[in-house]
Amino acid sequence: MTDHTISVNKKLKLHFLLLLIAIMIGVLVSGPSLDSMSFGMWIASGLSIAIITCVPLLFFIPTILRPTTSGLSWYGFLLLAYILGGTIKLLGPSGFIGGLLILSFSLTNFAYVIMWLMPFKKAAKAKQKTEEN
Repeated sequence: MTDHTISVNKKLKLHFLLLLIAIMIGVLVSGPSLDSMSFGMWIASGLSIAIITCVPLLFFIPTILRPTTSGLSWYGFLLLAYILGGTIKLLGPSGFIGGLLILSFSLTNFAYVIMWLMPFKKAAKAKQKTEEN
């Protein structure tokens, strides 16, 4: 492994954790208003929605711990859904802060996935070029 890959691995792990935290906070902040229900009910409903929102990401914990090209490719596709969800929440009436958190950490995760996969794409292109000649 190169120094670049090891550095990106550390950043990817950190930003994966930050994305999970951002989803938890983002859903709580942009959920129903605190005046609409009791505090305990508000926390319970917010946490349950946040956990359901995080479930697809939890399937990628092994990929984040030991990255592979195919695993990170699929993780990148999943991140596109979170980017879309963060954008929708950001543009919604009460979800600016939550949407901004989710969108920003989804984008940083996506950028690190692209950075991790870049050397493999270059190697695949070089291999294809040599096979053509």
